[in-house]
Amino acid sequence: MTMAVIGWDFGGAHLKAVKLDASGVVERAVQLACPLWQGLDQLESSLDQALAELQDHGAIRHAVTMTGELADHFTDRAEGVRALTDVAQRRLGGGQVLMFAGFDGLIPAERLTPAAASQVASANWLASGLWVGLRLPEALLVDIGSTTTDILPVRDRLPLTRGFTDSERMRHDELVYTGVARTPAMMLAERAPLAGRWAPVMAEYFATAADVYRLTGELPERADQFPAADQGPKTVSGSCRRLARQFGHDADALAEADLRRAARYLRDRQLARISESVELQLSRGVLGENAPLVGAGVGRFLVRNLAQRLGRNYVDFSTLFEISAQADGFDVADCGPAAAVASLAYRQAEGAV
Repeated sequence: MTMAVIGWDFGGAHLKAVKLDASGVVERAVQLACPLWQGLDQLESSLDQALAELQDHGAIRHAVTMTGELADHFTDRAEGVRALTDVAQRRLGGGQVLMFAGFDGLIPAERLTPAAASQVASANWLASGLWVGLRLPEALLVDIGSTTTDILPVRDRLPLTRGFTDSERMRHDELVYTGVARTPAMMLAERAPLAGRWAPVMAEYFATAADVYRLTGELPERADQFPAADQGPKTVSGSCRRLARQFGHDADALAEADLRRAARYLRDRQLARISESVELQLSRGVLGENAPLVGAGVGRFLVRNLAQRLGRNYVDFSTLFEISAQADGFDVADCGPAAAVASLAYRQAEGAV
């Protein structure tokens, strides 16, 4: 009988995990704050907590993808991949541990070579793209997370990426460093309309995208797992205070309605940036007019908005999985790469891939 599978996404700021039962059905998704730049002990404690939440009992196969090797705790990415692989083997050693190596597939952790490590680094987006290709003949995957946005065309069931490394993907607008929670507000626009005048946005870390989307009413609170910029309360009033400071004001100097309006403007500027990259991918002409947008990540509410603007169908990433009626925790689409790598490992065990 096939083992249960846990898919892991070792990020630089979050640890994500999705557990499939022995039938390949999603049981639970977990996301935990994991500031990896503070040291590997952050990952180890988060792994312990995640395993407890996932009720890891019995025979388990583990599949791991990552972006956390980029954390400045490591000298370079090769060191990061080695260190994260070592942690995976040590903490998940009760079962088989597989590392996702991009187009080379899943390989046993103990067989990871320096050459293969370069394929493991920051490849989590490709796991999602490969899974979309197994479920849909063509689509444009748009995964908007807390920190970054991945955009990937899939045609004839294969991802059509022009870049692989982060630098290559940013150059081709397949990776956009903007998200709906951790991105500093100063990165969303240089100015915003405020109480009848243009207000410059200070180049200071006073507020984040989480504050912006809290004021627009769109933020899934589960997405905001890190302390606020001022370490203050993550409430509407707290977000008003932080956003007002971003414009050089005290909160009591501005009406809440004005700050909400400014937040909507910043939201629209961020969406415009993502939209530019989506339009660029569509302009390649590799997708048909009926290709849907597949939305993943905690910011996928923006993908639904983009699909409406473009006149294309929207497909939620979670619909590409069979999910237990009792599944709880985070949504599968919040933890897309973890769900994808778990499902790829399950298919491999079944002999399907």
